[in-house]
Amino acid sequence: MKAYGMANTNRLFTILCGAFVLALIVPLQGQAEFPERTITITVGMEAGGPTDIATRAMAPGAQAALGKSIVVDNKGGGGGTVALGVVTTAKPDGYTLVACQNVSIVDTPLMQKVPFKPLASITPICAFAASDNSALLVKSDAPWKTYKEFIDYVKANPGKIKYSSAGIGSGMHVAMEVMAHRDSLKWVHVPYKGTAPARTALLGGHVDACSSGVDWPPFVQSGQLRVLAVHGAQRMRMFPDAPTLKELGYAFVSETVHSVVGPAGLPPDVVKKLDAALKKGAEAPEFKAAVEKLYLSPVWMGSQEYDKHLKDKWVRTEKLFKETGIIKEAATQPQ
Repeated sequence: MKAYGMANTNRLFTILCGAFVLALIVPLQGQAEFPERTITITVGMEAGGPTDIATRAMAPGAQAALGKSIVVDNKGGGGGTVALGVVTTAKPDGYTLVACQNVSIVDTPLMQKVPFKPLASITPICAFAASDNSALLVKSDAPWKTYKEFIDYVKANPGKIKYSSAGIGSGMHVAMEVMAHRDSLKWVHVPYKGTAPARTALLGGHVDACSSGVDWPPFVQSGQLRVLAVHGAQRMRMFPDAPTLKELGYAFVSETVHSVVGPAGLPPDVVKKLDAALKKGAEAPEFKAAVEKLYLSPVWMGSQEYDKHLKDKWVRTEKLFKETGIIKEAATQPQ
């Protein structure tokens, strides 16, 4: 009886061990490899702007690398923070991403309260292009031929000039705030949900000036608009007479970059796949042609490099904003 009982006990132990091993193996076998369905990238600006067009040009190559569809849609508003608010509440599985600008993550939350922690609520995936030469524009029939003439008019007519931008906290808005605080300028900011509608407002005569995103040169070349100053580190070869804000004495050089981020907590293997796939998209001829047409500069920062960039930019921008009087304290805490 003892031998029989011992045999049964051994057999039961073997069965239980086998069941335990199967319990570990079966879930692993059933776990699908990312991605297994469509990925959505929401652009934080209205359709037709640089971030939107560049993202759509990058998507086909990334889609081919991943083997699954990528859908691009738009949710403009709040200088890109409306879309960021959506992604920060999404499930961290890699299927909900946002294409936005670094200024949407740093500058805008510094200037106004947003419902998320800018650095803690996201997972940086990549940065894929830079907007070096945004600019201050007026209509070609405006009375101001130069930047000095325009600023002299603003000083003589406080509160009369209205200007448009791609939204509160956008790089174009920040440029105007730096100018206003140094020279005690009083003008009216009219924010829009992207570069394209902001420039359309100028063309339609709804505002007097536009602090525009980088895709403005064709409008100047066609004679519709006039460029008074550019925001880049150096003058543009196409428009050598337009001074930079830096040489005019302002502590501002545009460093806006376009990027893709996901919600906080994205698994490292998912981030790695998305990073690699989006880089493939950025290497495609179609993307390079789109970037050139948009007057963007191609750049690439992977997840870790872009994460470091955002953290460094937060420190530098907060210091700049306090020194120039744009803010007294950060409106939103980063962590």
